[in-house]
Order: sequence, then C-alpha cells, then structure tokens
Amino acid sequence: MTVNKKISLCTSVLCLCFSVLCFSQNIDPSKIEIVRDTFGVPHIFAKTDAEVAYGLAWATLEDDTANAQFLLLAAKGVLARHLGVEGAKIDYAAQLMGVIDFVEEHYEKDVPEDYKRVLEGYCAGANAYAKAHPKELYVKEKFFNVRPQEALAGYMLGLSLMAGVDGTINDILNGGVLQKLPEGADEGIGSNAIAFNSKMTTDGNTYLDINSHQPLEGLLSWYEAHLCSEEGWNITGSLFHGGISIFHGANENLGWAHTTGHVDGIDVFKLTMHPRKKNFYRFDGKWLKLETKRAKLRVKIGKKEKKGFILAIGKKYWKSVYGPTLKTKHGTFAMRLPALLTLKAGEQWYRMNKARNYTEFLNALKIQGISHQNVTYADKNDTICLIANGLFPIRDLSYNWNKVVPGDTSATLWNSYYPVESYATFLNPECGYVFNVNNSAFDGSAEDCNLDGECYAPTMGYKEEVNNRSLRFYELMEQYGSVNYEDFKRIKFDHTYPKKIKFLRDFPLDEFMTLDEEKYPDIADAIKKIKAFDLTADSLDPNFTTVLLSMLRLYENTGGKEDSLRKSKDYRIEMAVKSIREGKEHLIKHFGTIDLTLGKVQVLERGGKALPINGCPDCIRAAYSNPMPDGRMRIWVGDSFVQLVKFTKQGPEIESIHSYGASSRPYSKHYNDQMELFVAHKLKKRSLNKAEVYKSAERIYHPQ
Repeated sequence: MTVNKKISLCTSVLCLCFSVLCFSQNIDPSKIEIVRDTFGVPHIFAKTDAEVAYGLAWATLEDDTANAQFLLLAAKGVLARHLGVEGAKIDYAAQLMGVIDFVEEHYEKDVPEDYKRVLEGYCAGANAYAKAHPKELYVKEKFFNVRPQEALAGYMLGLSLMAGVDGTINDILNGGVLQKLPEGADEGIGSNAIAFNSKMTTDGNTYLDINSHQPLEGLLSWYEAHLCSEEGWNITGSLFHGGISIFHGANENLGWAHTTGHVDGIDVFKLTMHPRKKNFYRFDGKWLKLETKRAKLRVKIGKKEKKGFILAIGKKYWKSVYGPTLKTKHGTFAMRLPALLTLKAGEQWYRMNKARNYTEFLNALKIQGISHQNVTYADKNDTICLIANGLFPIRDLSYNWNKVVPGDTSATLWNSYYPVESYATFLNPECGYVFNVNNSAFDGSAEDCNLDGECYAPTMGYKEEVNNRSLRFYELMEQYGSVNYEDFKRIKFDHTYPKKIKFLRDFPLDEFMTLDEEKYPDIADAIKKIKAFDLTADSLDPNFTTVLLSMLRLYENTGGKEDSLRKSKDYRIEMAVKSIREGKEHLIKHFGTIDLTLGKVQVLERGGKALPINGCPDCIRAAYSNPMPDGRMRIWVGDSFVQLVKFTKQGPEIESIHSYGASSRPYSKHYNDQMELFVAHKLKKRSLNKAEVYKSAERIYHPQ
C-alpha cells in the first residue's frame, strides 16, 4: 500500500466537494432542534428531511467553518477570491470538467422533487449561518451564497478525483500518458469494512465494522452526526464537512461501510487532429470541430479579498465528443469519466440513508450515482453483503483500455453501463463473513467462498490486489471458528503485520528484514532491532520504532514505485541499507538513541495534547505519520473514525469513536476530548432513540 505524505491542494479540495447549496424554502428554524450530546456530536431533529438538512448545514459550519466554507467556495467556483492563484487552478479545473454546465442542463429533469427540497434545505441553512456570521467568511457574503446545482457539481468533482482525474491530467500535460495510463487514484489512504452474520457470531447477532481511513483533520476528515426527521430519516454515522447526508453509518434497520475499490474509472483518448484546420479532429470519417470555451476566473490580488484587488482572467479550454480535452505538445487528448456523466451521487447516498431493508438498499445502489466506492452491508435480518460497487462502462473488448485508446471512432465512445446485478458481489456467503480492505474485489470472504475473476468482463477494470491488511485478516480468521463481540473489536483494532509483510502493494520486504548486520557495522544495532521485530506495532514495542522510520525512508527513497524495487536484488539491498541508515540518523538526531518504544515517537497530537498510539502503515489499525519539528511522528491519516454496529432483535447497538473530537475549533472543549478513548481502543455509545438523546443532552438549541 502506498501513501502520499501530502495531499495536493487540488485533490484535497475537490475530493471533498461532496456538497453545498442554496435556495431558500419556507423553513422555520424554531422548528429544528440541534441536540449536542456530552461529546458535542450534533443530533438534528425536525419534522421534515429538508429541515434536518438545514440543521445539518448549520451544525457543520458551527463545528468547522473553515473547512466547510472552503468546500462551498470550491463547489461554487469562487475559491480564487480567497486563495488567489492556487484557488484559480481549482476553479479552472471545475470549469474544464464541465460539471456546472452538466448540472445546469440536467438538474430539472434528473433530480427528484423530494431530493431537491433536501438540497434547498441544506442550502438555506448554510446561507443563513453565513448571514449570521459574516466575519467568519473568507469572501463577501454575496459570493458565499450557494445553490443546489453547485452542490451536485461538487459531488461530481469529488468522485472524478477518486477516479484519479488529477493524476491523469498531469500525465497528459507532461507526456507520461503516452507510456502508460495511470491506474487510478492513490489507494494509500485505504479503508476497512467487515461484516459477520449469525453463522460466524456466537450470540447470533450481525456485526458491522465501518472504518474508512482518512486524514484525521482538515478537508478529507470525517464529521459525525445523527439525522432524524419524522419522514423516516434516522441515521447516525459520518460524512465529510459539507455533506448533505451520512456517507456511511447505520439506521434502525441496516448499515454500510465504504472502501475504495480498484476499478477503471477513467479513459484517455488520443484525437487525430486535422493537418491544416485548427481545432478539427477526425471522428467516424468526418472532421468535427472542438468546442472552445473560456473559463472565467476572478483572482484575488492582495491579502484581503474585501480590501484587495480582484483580477478577471479568461483561460481557454476545449471539449470533444468524449469530454474534457487538453492540447499539449505531445498531442490532443480527451478524457471520459463516468463520474462526470451523472449528478445522482448525492441522491443515491440519501436513498441509502433511508433504506429499510436489503431490497430498498439495493434499489438505491441501482441509481448508479456513486462511481468509485465498494459497499459492505449488514442488517437486522442477518443479511450481509459486499458489493464491488462502481459505475462500469460497457467498453469495446477489442481495445486495450489500460492504455490510451483511439479517439477517432464511435467504437470507443461508450455510453452505457453494466447493471448492478453484474457487479462482483458476496451475498450471505456460507462462511458467515464478508470484508474489504482495499484488496481484490474477488477476495471478499473465506477462500472457498471467493469469486472467479474470469467471470467478469476485463473492461470492468477490477484489479486483483493483495495487501498486508487482507493477509492479516485471513490469518485472524484462521484463529476464530466463531467470534463474539469482543473478538470483533480485537480484530478491528488489530495492529499486527502478517507473517509475510508486503511493501508497495505486493512487493515482499525480504532484503529489508534479513540484512546481515556484520556487513554493516554502523547500522548493526538498527538491523538487529528490525530482525527482532515481532510484527506487532504496539506503543510499548522497542523495535518497531526503528522499523517504522526505516520503512518511511525506504518509501521515499524508492519514490513510492514498486517497479523500482524489481530492478535487482543488489538495488533492493542498497535501498534497504540507505533507508535504515537514514532512519537511525533521524532517531539519533532527535532522541540521541534508537532504544525507544514506539509510543515515545509515534503520537496522536492536537492542541498541545500528545498521546502515544499504536498502529502502523497498512495494518488493520492503520496509522500513517509525518515528522514533527521535535522528531516525533504525528499521525495524520489512517484510523480516524470508527463505528461498530451490532444488530440485535431489540435493535441496533452502536458505538463510535473519533480520533480527536466533534469540533475543529481549538477553543471548544470537544476539540480533542475523544483522544484518550481513541488511543485506548474504546468507543462511545450512540443512540437512534430520540428520548435517550434528549435525556443525556449537553445542549439543546435552534439553528438561528
């Protein structure tokens, strides 16, 4: 598994533009109640779904005005008014992708009226908060005001980035696309999802683990909420700041978790341009003209938008029959993404929120708006399921879609998709469990229950992946003939590597783990620690500190590229020695010794509070870290929000934990009040029962 130490600004913003809106309807805020529990998590109660959406917008902005409005501005296309040139890049990308135009064209006919009301309700709440707190805005209030159409454009942009559009654009512009088409978004962040039914559990109940690995704070971090209306919306879970529904969680009847799938979500086409006529390209024997457009950008010059100067800039972009098109010195290339051809992702999540059983949930998936996320499902009826979900074009089998394909024939212009019934699916397997940890879509259960990849069209893009988490999960399943709920928790928080550790997806660490210390006296002590590592990354472990620092350096020294390690054994040894030496140097420089337990170096830190934490890259208790100025390693991505659900005959029993807290405001007492529980593998009880929520409320108020 790979990890980017820094998420690009473009990816961070667009990947999370999963919503935000406007349009006022007749909503009375006094009829909406926000109930804050003892951890500050908002429970939104109202009569209608639209009113709940209004309250959600208000609560989100209360807890994280910075990140939420950042997303709002990106979705609206006015981020350049706040960020200047860097924001202009994002605003330009939004227009290049054509999402605003697509939404404007399809909004009225493709968005059902009930969902429009939800969008409008959220919009009204967001804009009401902005009006009430103008000093918190990055831009003037009139530029903050957002509409439902812009919210849906945000979903489209976010899902296109999950498909890897930013990397593809970079490869097109620098010529890399001519060698090999990128395989999609970086799976470095990862996720876990596990479901057990009564065939596997000792108490006969159904268990669900919801555990997406995201940044612990900032634009890609999780926000926890409970949404409850009198129209049948009652769900608790997490969403991104600016989301309009729960992205994964549990209602009274069912729940689901998302993991990123290895699917082919983007295609690149090379156009054949006319030798003399500018902007004409050949298609089915005819010459068509590229549609030329101009992005309208308003870029801040100066420190403050209200006092500074706004510069109007126009920049051209093009569109062909395939979609967004780029001109380069290497040729003219077009992109086609399922994520840019549907505005139904938001509606699909909303229908999933309100589903009451597997049939209704499956009908929600048939909307086919979410183009790049696996679904692990469980319900009170003892149903478990893993669906390798996506939006898969029906591509012509005569072309190699792993590379650039010709952009001169309708044979490559796909316009339809495989139905949900054709997806790789595990429904109630005989073994009693399903799981996905960003591994192969075909290996989602016990080995004798797994799927044959040959049965699926190669153009669907499913990839057979193995990682440390999948190998370790199978090792754990060998230890349990059945599991109780405490076993389930132990599995979720497991922080041990498999017996055969892999690096960069499927490359073994043989040379790294077995160096002869006598050949390298200056790092002999470090090599001995690596050899003594028992594969469990516990905060009290005296050896994993050296392993961790050396592995992080190995990742950097190889450029995060698995192919580089295939050069030769001598090269792998060279990289191992270099990386171990640099890892040791880091520890000596900052601590004066390598005799350190992991907890002395790896910490969960926020607001000056730092706690030792276990976990490691690509283990089930995932922990990825960046160096702090004092040499300690601060967790920034991995386990961040965990929700465990037990479906019983009496109703769901739900627990959750956030890495920090419900608020992103440093002065809030809920800024970091869940940290102690998080590092101790403890969770807080959640309830969908309105009376219970009110009984233990810390604060009750109206969004006004």
